[in-house]
Amino acid sequence: MSEMEFDNQVNAKSETVPEKLLDAAEILFCEKGFDGTSVRDLTTAAGCNVASVNYHFGGKDKLYVEMFRRQMTRLLQRHREHIDALAEKPNASLEDLIRGTINVPLKAIENKEKSAEVMKLLVREVMNQHVDKDEIISELKKEFFPMFCDAMMRFCLGLDSQAARMCVFSLDALVVYPILFYEIYLETIPGIKADTIIEHIVKYASAGIRTYCKE
Repeated sequence: MSEMEFDNQVNAKSETVPEKLLDAAEILFCEKGFDGTSVRDLTTAAGCNVASVNYHFGGKDKLYVEMFRRQMTRLLQRHREHIDALAEKPNASLEDLIRGTINVPLKAIENKEKSAEVMKLLVREVMNQHVDKDEIISELKKEFFPMFCDAMMRFCLGLDSQAARMCVFSLDALVVYPILFYEIYLETIPGIKADTIIEHIVKYASAGIRTYCKE
């Protein structure tokens, strides 16, 4: 990425210093890693004073966590909007619920969006225990899981709360793998598109969830 392209990405939508720092963090941490990115790198990219990281976030490590938290907050908001929209649709199905939930992250991976790189980094950091997952996904556990489980039970009558939670974890696993290893999909199945992966997950997951209803 050229210096001009970098500056354009950082300054395209940011207005406040914290936003500029977070935008710079999303680019630099994904490209250079936590250890390879200095505070000066961040503040230079954001066009602000070198003391601003400590002033607004309390340090580089806390900026790192806030970068992930901002991404999760945005994702959670999209999930809320999707579930609320489905509640207004008389013919909405379990497949619609799953498709709308997994569509955004997998499309972002295919389109090589900045949010996808942040999500991939987050998954790796949580798996390697480099960051405290509770600092980042606590809101997801408190809000998204109950909200998604309730929606799932509405679309799959007979599904109890415990089974719904197990199904949410299984669905999460189905989505995490292509997020981390999308390149392997492309190498193994040349020409595959995100839409194909999405529809596969929708069919696979919805069939498995409905077996609990039959039981």
